[in-house]
Amino acid sequence: MNNNDIVFEIIKKSKKHLTAYEILDKFQKFKKIQPMAIYRSLKKLWQEAFEEQMNVMKEKFASMSGDTMSGLTGLLEDEQEETKQEESEPAEPISGDQTV
Repeated sequence: MNNNDIVFEIIKKSKKHLTAYEILDKFQKFKKIQPMAIYRSLKKLWQEAFEEQMNVMKEKFASMSGDTMSGLTGLLEDEQEETKQEESEPAEPISGDQTV
């Protein structure tokens, strides 16, 4: 097992959120390493998880039919138009704050 695998197993087995130094304490039962190695492993694991999520999102968008995509585009355009209209409308005075 490499450092990343050990860090992942420590996190997976934990029932609570761990700090890097808590992970280091548990890790050092197996192998002596420096704290920076834990940070490098955490960074690598985070990057892998992020890339995996991005790939899942890409697959979902790629699998959508043209009708679904045009429907999403229409919804976004409607939302943008509503926002523009709200921004262009003058604000109504608050009751009791009206000027004569």
